[in-house]
Amino acid sequence: MIHSRRRQLWADLLLLLVTLIWGSTFTMVKNAVSDYPVLPFLALRFALATLALLPLGWRRLRSLGWRGWGAGALIGLFLFAGYALQTMGLQYTSASKAGFITGLSVVIVPILSTVVLRPAQRPNASSILGVLLATVGLALLSLTQELNITRGDLLVLFCAFSFALHIVSISAFAPRHDPIALTIVQVATVTLASGTSSLFTLEGWPLPRPSTWFAAAFTGVLATALAFGLQTAVQRFTTPTHTALIFAAEPVFAALFGVLLAGDVLTVRHLVGGALIVIGTIVSEIRWSERTARLISRFLAPQYIGPPWLLILALTDNDSWPESIAWAVGIGLVSIALPLLLMLRELRVGRISDWHISERSERLQPVPILVGMLATGMPLGILILFDGPRTLMLGFAVAFGLALFNLAITFWWKISQHVSTVAAATTLITGLLGLGAAPSLLLIPLVAWARVKVGAHTVMQTVAGGLAGVTFSLLVLYLYRLTTIS
Repeated sequence: MIHSRRRQLWADLLLLLVTLIWGSTFTMVKNAVSDYPVLPFLALRFALATLALLPLGWRRLRSLGWRGWGAGALIGLFLFAGYALQTMGLQYTSASKAGFITGLSVVIVPILSTVVLRPAQRPNASSILGVLLATVGLALLSLTQELNITRGDLLVLFCAFSFALHIVSISAFAPRHDPIALTIVQVATVTLASGTSSLFTLEGWPLPRPSTWFAAAFTGVLATALAFGLQTAVQRFTTPTHTALIFAAEPVFAALFGVLLAGDVLTVRHLVGGALIVIGTIVSEIRWSERTARLISRFLAPQYIGPPWLLILALTDNDSWPESIAWAVGIGLVSIALPLLLMLRELRVGRISDWHISERSERLQPVPILVGMLATGMPLGILILFDGPRTLMLGFAVAFGLALFNLAITFWWKISQHVSTVAAATTLITGLLGLGAAPSLLLIPLVAWARVKVGAHTVMQTVAGGLAGVTFSLLVLYLYRLTTIS
């Protein structure tokens, strides 16, 4: 089991390398096809890829048999259909919409894999959650306000189905045949189909320029021969859904290389979309066991998220960053270090059973109550008295109000302090920084799941904690903006 899990992890990492290679070539391909027809360029690219692969595997072609040749040709036809339909669709729709619709293959793959491969490759709950997050990320990364459906959109949708069929067919056939031989047949099929189709276009086969030859050679060797060879070889060790999720990161890498190589500008919307795609991929890799829940519950506890939260709040203030960091460190010592020393003493003498004070009766003892007031009220008083950074002041206003609320409700019930703290911190940061910090809100359901999974709280207690944290942050933000405007 451990060996299989490790092998899948290596397969996913190599597929991520494939995605990085594809993303890095976007700018080069865009420049190449701007002055040279797409289908002849594809024929050149895949012909050079075939030539690069033949010395490595021409002897292996004999081992395929007619079934292997047929499988390779079918995989190649799916791949060619994806490229061709995307090219035709781009004539009638925008590039951003085409990018999003093509990325919908991440949703189509789990459905097709369930239908075609049956229970063997059925996606689990974490993969489905990852798919949903990645789809939202793709929408933010690609879609504009123009959501009307055109003929080009339908063509690109069929392109997404073709790419999804390409991924699923590799999962179906690659375990049965030699991967290098299968890749050669696949790539040669795209070469033949692209070259034949280009004969029926108006552009024909113009003479390639040196820059076109360079782009075809570079993408043919790296983004085709190496990339598809790796995909065919390692995809047998992972699932089609994982593969589709990893490939959803292609526009993220394309955007990054666009910034580095072409001077593109990333907006907050793009950053959030890219973050959600990455988060979706990570979510699909996590094994949602009780051990995972314990780790999340431990390291996303209030005392651990406090220092980075203070630093982020301090750096969002308009003061110089050295002064902001000094404030964050000083306030951190008051709000975290001193209370922890008191809690350590209580833990050592046995008055509390754990750092998180899960038992409601323990929260009502004098020292935990004192710690809650010291950790939030004293820093707030210092910030007000010495005119500290306004963002830190807002943070501790939320923390002090939340501490009082949690104390009051503890006399008759218990809510999750983990969830309330994370909800308050992420809501406040999102309110101050805007949409770019919105992915941090995903920590709220993550911590809530962990606390329920380890048995520390009920579902209602985590929901109540989340609502309390969000409410106090929104209330403080509203009052702050109200006083600022007036």
